[in-house]
Amino acid sequence: MEPIKWNDDKLEQHLKNLPPIKDRQSKQELFLKVQAKIEYKEYKGKRLPTWSLPALATACALVLFGMFVPDLMKNGGQMESAKMSKHDGGTEAKLIQDSASDDDQGTVGIMKTETPVAYHVPLLKKDIESNKDWVTVGYLDEQAQLVIPVSFMTDKDYYVEKVKEQLGKFKPNDAGLADSPLVKAKITEEEETVIVDLPAGSINESEEPLLQALISMTFANEGQKAKVEFRMNGEKGYEFPRFGTVSELPLNVPGAPHYRYDASTTDAFIVSLFSTGQEADSMPKEFEDALEMMDDEQERGLKPLLPEDIQLEVKEITKDYVEITFPDSLLLSAENIEDQMMIDAILLTAESYGYESVKFNNAKLDSMGPYQMDKPIEGVIGTNLYHYQ
Repeated sequence: MEPIKWNDDKLEQHLKNLPPIKDRQSKQELFLKVQAKIEYKEYKGKRLPTWSLPALATACALVLFGMFVPDLMKNGGQMESAKMSKHDGGTEAKLIQDSASDDDQGTVGIMKTETPVAYHVPLLKKDIESNKDWVTVGYLDEQAQLVIPVSFMTDKDYYVEKVKEQLGKFKPNDAGLADSPLVKAKITEEEETVIVDLPAGSINESEEPLLQALISMTFANEGQKAKVEFRMNGEKGYEFPRFGTVSELPLNVPGAPHYRYDASTTDAFIVSLFSTGQEADSMPKEFEDALEMMDDEQERGLKPLLPEDIQLEVKEITKDYVEITFPDSLLLSAENIEDQMMIDAILLTAESYGYESVKFNNAKLDSMGPYQMDKPIEGVIGTNLYHYQ
C-alpha cells in the first residue's frame, strides 16, 4: 500500500472528516483560568530574589525587638524586685526568685520557685497598733481538703464579733480559697462558750471532717474560749451526715508541723498538719519530732519547707524558750522567699508547742525579713496575715 502523500488540501479535507471536538468548560471557567495564569506570571516577575529573604527576616526581627524589649525589660524589672510585705502593714510578699546560682552548688537549700508568689506572712504582736486588734478565721481550700487559717487586723471588739465581721468582709476566692462553713451559721457567745447555730443539712460530708479543726483554729486563739456548742435551727445539737448528733466540742489546736500550701491564685500559705482534719492525738507529741517531719512531702498539696534530710539541733532552754542550730551545710539567703517561709514555718511550729521565744544559731545572717537572726525571736501570734488592698 502506497503511503499517502499529504498536501494542504488533503490535510484540510482529512481534518474536516474527524469527529467534532468541543470544550466542555464554560466561558466563565475559561476566563478564570486565564486570569489566574496572568496573575501568577505577574507575581512571579515581582517576586523577591532568594538572597534578599534572610535580610528581610532580620529587618523584621529588629523592628519587633525594638518594639517589645522596653516592655519586657520593664516587666522583668518589676518581677525581679522583691515586694516583701512589711509586718507592720500586713501586706503579703510578692516576688519572683531566680534559679539557684552556681555558688549554691554543694550546699543544702530550698528549691527556688519560678512563679511570682503572694506570700501571707505570720502576724507579729509588735506590729499590732495600740488601738487595733486581730482575729484568725478558718477557710477551706478549693477542693475542701484543708483548713486554711487566715489572720486579719481589726478594730477592737468582742472576739465573735470580729469573726463575724471578717466572714462578711473577706472574699476568699480572691486568695484562691473557698468559703468558710461558718458563713452559714448564726454565731453568738456566752462567757467561754461559742454557740454555732446551723440550718439543718448545711454541712456536707466533705466539710464535716474538717469542721473541728476549722472551728478550733477560729475560736481557740489566745485561750479566750473553751468550747463550741452546736445548735440546729435553735435546738441544741447538730445532726451531722457521718458523726450523727454532736452537741459540743472542745476548742483545742494541738502542736503540729507546718507546711506550705499554694493556692491556684499563686497565694502561698503556711498550714499546720492539723489542717488536714487528722485527730489531735495523731500529731507529734514533741516539737523536735514535728521538725523531723517537716522535710517530708504530705498529701493534699502540703509541701515541705525544710531541705530533705536536714539535721537540726534542738535545745530547750526553758519551757517557753528553745534554741535551734542549723548545720554548716545549710546556706540561707535573705533574698530567698522560701528561706523566710522556712523560718516562719519553724516559728509557727514552735509556737504551736508553747514556745514563746526561739533563737536560731549558725544562720550566718544578720537578719531575715522582719527578724534579727542573732537574737531570740518572739511574738508570733497569727498565721497567714491578709491585708486588704
